[in-house]
Amino acid sequence: MSDILHQILRTIETTRAAGKLPICVFDLDGTLLITRARTLGILADFAARTGRGALADAVASIGVDEQKYSVLDPLQSRIDLSATEKAAIMGWWRGHFFTDAWCAKDPVFAGGPEFVRACHERGALIYYLTGRHIHGMEAGTTQSLVAHGFPMFGGRAMLQLKPNFEMEDEPYKEDAMRMIASLGGTVVATFENEPANAHIFADAFPSATHFLVGNTHRPDAPQPRAEILHIDDFVL
Repeated sequence: MSDILHQILRTIETTRAAGKLPICVFDLDGTLLITRARTLGILADFAARTGRGALADAVASIGVDEQKYSVLDPLQSRIDLSATEKAAIMGWWRGHFFTDAWCAKDPVFAGGPEFVRACHERGALIYYLTGRHIHGMEAGTTQSLVAHGFPMFGGRAMLQLKPNFEMEDEPYKEDAMRMIASLGGTVVATFENEPANAHIFADAFPSATHFLVGNTHRPDAPQPRAEILHIDDFVL
């Protein structure tokens, strides 16, 4: 899909040349950043801290590509877990997954930093729209973006997080569409991993090109509409 990504870069240039502000919207989790690795790290940490050797071996055998949306499914295919053990693992995961310390460690999708920089260098405003929340994930998120070389402090870069952990993703992103529209620019492209959110983007900005990235999404996600394009990475 590198051809369509190159087309996005050309559209940014022509939009800028026409005197308009091109905008590219990027989700983070499962789109630019690989959260599956965070889950595996947290599971490995739990196994190590509780001295569960068999659990540690099972976690170590799970590849990042195998760890999809469900926290426990790949693990349960390797080791028997009691209800008490499942509850303990999930409690540990919930207590650590949504934190600065762990989200700062997320690796990136191949080509992600380079593509986002290319968009920025051609004049696009980079709008990071994430379901992560303030008061718990903003520091780690900023550290991660900077460490990986994503545009942050050179102007034309914005990071929006949820005002609280409890807010649902879809209404939050629907509200964000109005904020993005208020910038007065032209949305050239949006990038998401959740089909429902990609549909929100497509409805709000029908003239833009909309992408689904990777294959990590909610198990009850709707079927992506025909106009939503799929990519596995950002390699140009």
